[in-house]
Amino acid sequence: MEWQQLQTEQEKIHAQLRKASRLNEQNQLIEGQIKHTQQEIDNHTTALKQIRSKLDKLDGFSFMNMIRTWTGQQDELRAEKIDKAAVLELKLNEAKKMQTDLAEDSVQVMNQLAQIDEVALQQSLQQVYLQKKAYLQIHDAAQAERLEHLALEEMLTKQLITEIKEAEEAGEVALTRLGQAAASLHSANGYSTWDTFLGGGLIATHLKHDALDQSENYLHSAQIALQRFHNELLDVQEMSTKSLHVETDGFVKFADYFFDDIFSAWSVHSKISTAREQVSRVQDDVHNTIWRLQDKHKKAVNYLQSLEKEKELIFNH
Repeated sequence: MEWQQLQTEQEKIHAQLRKASRLNEQNQLIEGQIKHTQQEIDNHTTALKQIRSKLDKLDGFSFMNMIRTWTGQQDELRAEKIDKAAVLELKLNEAKKMQTDLAEDSVQVMNQLAQIDEVALQQSLQQVYLQKKAYLQIHDAAQAERLEHLALEEMLTKQLITEIKEAEEAGEVALTRLGQAAASLHSANGYSTWDTFLGGGLIATHLKHDALDQSENYLHSAQIALQRFHNELLDVQEMSTKSLHVETDGFVKFADYFFDDIFSAWSVHSKISTAREQVSRVQDDVHNTIWRLQDKHKKAVNYLQSLEKEKELIFNH
């Protein structure tokens, strides 16, 4: 078998083994995210119960409540607690939706892993190594060493390009979802007031209820899309080489806390504009991150072409 055929076969096997490694890493990452989400559900549920209990006490008769009513403090206390309850309801609903989506992602990852036979791939790889070793033994030692180095660089660069493409696609999906969330918040901003029934979700009128539910769903779609983009960026960072480093850590950290802030910001009407501004900032950040990915994509393609040219020179020497 000729060198190029051996190299192609090795790349195919490595790509499958890399895929299995990525899937295992993603599954561990998703499992951690599911556990974290469960903690959030537990914490928000406990906090919401505590607020409901305090509101029940405010509604009950007591001399202290009479004094608060005379001074207007009771209305202030009740409004403050209702606002906190609204925030908790949003976060609790979001955490439950996130947990469901992450569980589905985990099932998909496990299904893909089940289709990869890592033991058979490792055995095939050993056979290719032996054939390449035999091939290189008949060539000049220095050239053989350089060929092996080029082969490794070529393989890593192709894998990096694949990771970047997947991250770019996830980023484009996130941008689409953020655009939908921004439009929905703009629509929700047209409603003047909203209230909360502490036993359920946010509601004032039927139309308003539908609009707010829609905004909440769009925000969730944006968050899960950002989470998936976040996870793809981690894969890109892991594949970065010294010659082709892709800096995405800033966005990865930023995405971790953004949505906690946005759910707090849009819990009351007067703050919807703040939430819209936050969505706009994240859209800019995603755009910039995709631009950096595209820049590295071009550099990786150019680097790959230079490797192929050098390889051709060795074979034609």
